Amino acid sequence: MVDSTAFLGALDRKAKWLAPAARATFASNQQLGSWLLDPLARWASAAYGDGVFDDAARGYARYCLGVAKAQQVYEQAGKYTPEALPDVISEVYEDEGYMVPYMWAAILIYPFWPSMVNHLALYRDDFLRALAPNAKVLETAAGHGVMGLMAAEERPDIAVEGIDISPPAVAVANRILKASRHDSRVTFRVKNALDIAQQTGKQYQGIIAAMLAEHLEDPRPLFRAIAHLLADDGIVFFSTAIESAQRDHVYEFNNESEPLKMAEDAGLRVTRLVSDASAPPTGARFLPRATAMILRRR
Repeated sequence: MVDSTAFLGALDRKAKWLAPAARATFASNQQLGSWLLDPLARWASAAYGDGVFDDAARGYARYCLGVAKAQQVYEQAGKYTPEALPDVISEVYEDEGYMVPYMWAAILIYPFWPSMVNHLALYRDDFLRALAPNAKVLETAAGHGVMGLMAAEERPDIAVEGIDISPPAVAVANRILKASRHDSRVTFRVKNALDIAQQTGKQYQGIIAAMLAEHLEDPRPLFRAIAHLLADDGIVFFSTAIESAQRDHVYEFNNESEPLKMAEDAGLRVTRLVSDASAPPTGARFLPRATAMILRRR
């Protein structure tokens, strides 16, 4: 039976320098990591064949190397030096050769990076398991679609709509969706997350906005859109990167209070927050970390 060990074995073959740390993080959180990777392994194998695991490991290695290089530039410059957003869209989000490996890495960081594991726990325990019965859920910037698919896997009573600006990402999401057999309750389509503000208000009992805000020139419209669409009894899983440079990170958050204040200004309140970092290099000015929140209407 294909399970999480397929991803770990691929790291040993294709990303040996990263495998020990990833294995250690996974071993410390095995139940939670398996909750994500066991179904993903089945879906990925059914959608792409067993070669997908080596592809995912190579994508993970490429991603980690890119993050390390971007952080070095960040330290030297003292601030984000992002590419122009139109270039990011055309050279990153619309480029299948870039986006497909990126998508695998973007999900593998959850069980393999110490700074992301608590995000997964918050998502499962405080968001998915707290959703209202028969909830209608919107996932913004769905990317690979795995977060939405895990929502459907965990909660057989809910329906999920996923949107993303990247056609290659949506293609990956739809291919995995078909293999997951959740296609009666989950959809993915190409759409800009900021366009959701034009939809009818208060229609979603759950909204997922995972690692999106840092990719926007101004995250405030995202929070306003979330507040517009969230039902009175709804909850939001929101996460973002703090002082963490990447090629397509455009907005620089330096403090956890910044996204929190944006959420409050939009009419939301934070009921849970986690923020974790890996050990910083000696002498570093910035501390890359990942912050996640559960939000409700005020």
